[in-house]
Amino acid sequence: MLDSRRLTYFINACEKGSLTGGANASFVTQPVLTYHIAELEKTVGERLLHRRPDGVVPTDAGIVLLAHAKRVMEAMRATELAMRERKSQPTGSVTIGFLASIAPAVAPRIARECKERFPGIQLQLSEGTSLYLRKGVDDGSLDLAVNLRERGAASSQSILFEDLYVFARPNLIDLRKPTIALADVLQHRLLLPPRGHVVRELVEEAAEKHGLTIRIEAEVEGFPTLKSLIREAFAPGILGYGSIKSDVDDGRFQGAKIVKPTIQRELVLDEGANTRFPKVVAELRSIVTRAVRELAQ
Repeated sequence: MLDSRRLTYFINACEKGSLTGGANASFVTQPVLTYHIAELEKTVGERLLHRRPDGVVPTDAGIVLLAHAKRVMEAMRATELAMRERKSQPTGSVTIGFLASIAPAVAPRIARECKERFPGIQLQLSEGTSLYLRKGVDDGSLDLAVNLRERGAASSQSILFEDLYVFARPNLIDLRKPTIALADVLQHRLLLPPRGHVVRELVEEAAEKHGLTIRIEAEVEGFPTLKSLIREAFAPGILGYGSIKSDVDDGRFQGAKIVKPTIQRELVLDEGANTRFPKVVAELRSIVTRAVRELAQ
């Protein structure tokens, strides 16, 4: 069987054109190199080098072996590099939770980029309400969660201040302009989350500050239910821009940014206290942050 070390000695002798040069390149003495090349010749059953006064040159058999030996050694180096890179890659299973209103917009990109950059990571993606996400972070079932900042909360990493939009089925209300004043929005009966929800609190706070009154058509907790009511032209609703961007682009909904005043919800990234794979989570934080910030573009 061919020995990779002896192949290396043989390659160095051929490239340097002398046994002395080959020995120096191999970090061995000339007698050691000469011995191993002789053993290599025994293995292949042919002379591999012509000894000359000015050095050595490969024989016909040596030329054939040299070409194959170089490919073998290059393949071995590539294999070693691949294994080192694999060893340095983070591995493990990470669970990420998203608000249901933004999950369809951000989860595909996060999953795709994670697969490309960190093939050793297995993702578990889930979606739900802000209450579900807070509970998941607290009990350790979620390693990361993209949630809404609660009023008064000081923890979590801020990711994005997202403008609130009023949206409706086309032609239900006048949303031909890119913006609409809050006073005009509140001329309509609205679909809003129940009390205690961050978006509901933001809208109520802005309305109270400007002496306006909110009229509720229905309180809706679930995002899919809210969208289905919008599709049926039941009433307009209020959500963050990223939640409805694809529907507006496709013409299913019309939307306008609420101004006078502008109302924004803050998206934050929460991390579980007992993360099982902290190195993996650290790598994923930047991917999640970039994906969420693209909602505003």
